[in-house]
Amino acid sequence: MVEIREVPELRGFSVIKKIPNRNAISSELRQNAVLIFHGRDGNEMIVEIFTPDPNGDKVLPPAKLAVAKFVGTADKVDNAYAKILFWALREGKNLGMPTREVYLKVDTRQTPPEVEVEVQTPIQ
Repeated sequence: MVEIREVPELRGFSVIKKIPNRNAISSELRQNAVLIFHGRDGNEMIVEIFTPDPNGDKVLPPAKLAVAKFVGTADKVDNAYAKILFWALREGKNLGMPTREVYLKVDTRQTPPEVEVEVQTPIQ
């Protein structure tokens, strides 16, 4: 299921990294972390690791987002992106960037980690 949600601004701290693939970021997965995908630079993904904190120096602006929840192993999160893409095609919606992954739960006792995550994509 995909829902449309208006999210308020969110303050926190962030670090931007260039990574070769999704597996390279698995050590950064923590409950409440927000991964923001800004696209690619050559063969690398540009990912912002955002940690919510009311004292943070970065503000994520409010946004209207298509949201799909995923529960499973972190290497399968792309399934939520597919769900949003098919929903957008069916509903005639235009999707934007950057996309967000909000990690609600992370269990690192196994590899890859078990996660509960919301994939959030801006609607234009």
